[in-house]
Amino acid sequence: MTTTYKGVVFDLDGTLINSVEEIAHVTNTVLKEAGLPTHPSDAYKYFAGNGAQILLERATPAEVVADAKRFEPLYQRMLTVYDELSGTLAKPYDGINALLAALSKKGVKLHVLSNKPHEATLECVNTLLPGHSFDLIYGARDGVPKKPHPQGAMDILKETAIAPSEMLYLGDTAVDMETACRARMVAVGVLWGFRERDELEKSGASHIIGSPLELLNLL
Repeated sequence: MTTTYKGVVFDLDGTLINSVEEIAHVTNTVLKEAGLPTHPSDAYKYFAGNGAQILLERATPAEVVADAKRFEPLYQRMLTVYDELSGTLAKPYDGINALLAALSKKGVKLHVLSNKPHEATLECVNTLLPGHSFDLIYGARDGVPKKPHPQGAMDILKETAIAPSEMLYLGDTAVDMETACRARMVAVGVLWGFRERDELEKSGASHIIGSPLELLNLL
């Protein structure tokens, strides 16, 4: 028996948009201003995934992270710089626009769930993916635990009245696969993002796809 999927929840960075250069530029700018070591762009594929604060903690020397008087201003500066540059260096992955259009044509509901700050998530989706109709777009919100806690995913299920087994969840990291599994959604790992197949398989992916339009084979 074939499952009819009614909706798809997308992670944002590393899934819908290639933002690693933007994330690296913002964080390295702040680190350089503070006289701290910077990192190559590829390092940020592993720093990212758990939200802006943890990303900065991973990129910053431990002695600075441990000193709130040094780290907190650094974090606030990062948020400011990100607000200024958000969406300027990032772009949709090849095939994403075609996938979103095809899903909408099939009547599949589109949603976004990101650990990026909520306002930045909204701005990125509206700026980089214009013309697509997303039902729900959630970034990191006050009072809602970040992924891999399933609360955000479960909020989407509740608001859409879609059963977990009828909701695909696309993501590129273990954080995403764990979120999907905890919410009992169908976890789909993508290979064009920040991490590798092994991580996705070990963290619970039910399916793994190598390009956006491959998702249509599951419908």
